Amino acid sequence: NDELINIVDFPLKPTENNNGCITIWERPQLKSKDIPYSLYIAGCDPYDMDKSGSGSLGSFFVYKRFITADKTHDTIVAEFTGRPKFADDFYENCRRLCIYYNAKVLYENQLKGFKNYFASKNSLHYLWEQPDHTIKDIIKDSKVSRGYGIHMNRGNGQSSGIKDMCEMYAKDWLYKERTDIDGNKTFNFHTIKSIGLLKELIAYNMEDNFDRAIAFFLCILQTHELHKIHVDNMRKDTNLWGQDPYLKKWLDKKQITNSTFKNLK
Repeated sequence: NDELINIVDFPLKPTENNNGCITIWERPQLKSKDIPYSLYIAGCDPYDMDKSGSGSLGSFFVYKRFITADKTHDTIVAEFTGRPKFADDFYENCRRLCIYYNAKVLYENQLKGFKNYFASKNSLHYLWEQPDHTIKDIIKDSKVSRGYGIHMNRGNGQSSGIKDMCEMYAKDWLYKERTDIDGNKTFNFHTIKSIGLLKELIAYNMEDNFDRAIAFFLCILQTHELHKIHVDNMRKDTNLWGQDPYLKKWLDKKQITNSTFKNLK
């Protein structure tokens, strides 16, 4: 059966159609005819083999971050979950969603087919590099470098720690309270329109295979990584001592510039 349908069942039976299709809940938001950089991010749990008896699917989510309070934010806006006959068809749908939303994707990089396909299409700029800020918080003095993506499978100390962190971030996100446009108090999980993802999150455990949950986790992980990068950049660019009114007056009196003050010991 080659019919393209939005897969909502979980777990999917071996006899059911697993081709999947792109599902869009909100189209890209433009600002001055462009999509703002990093407004949209993506998470992906891909697959390599064209045939598998495991029932595993590839899953890809596009997540919209905050831009203005009067617009939707911090929510999933698009999904592609399925297992087309050829893995390249899955990769191409993911690549097109990245282009459509101007989104970079953080993916589970245990298998190499996803990156190789993006490289063959001159699209590596749509892949997120390894989230070093997050990894260093989990594993001190980590020397593991995989270039693009992140390794999440359990089986060694590092990947287990990363997955544990993702689970914690996701739980915090799901139960974070928010106010809708009508002033009603809700939780983030009320914004999820993917029925398949909701079913996976309800059934989630640490041992079984949850493709949508992993792709969703990687979206949430990226939001934390981007925040850490933003905070670090602010610390590098801002001289907190020079901003203090009393010290600034003293600096001006002594004719000491901020750059000179930074070098004082």
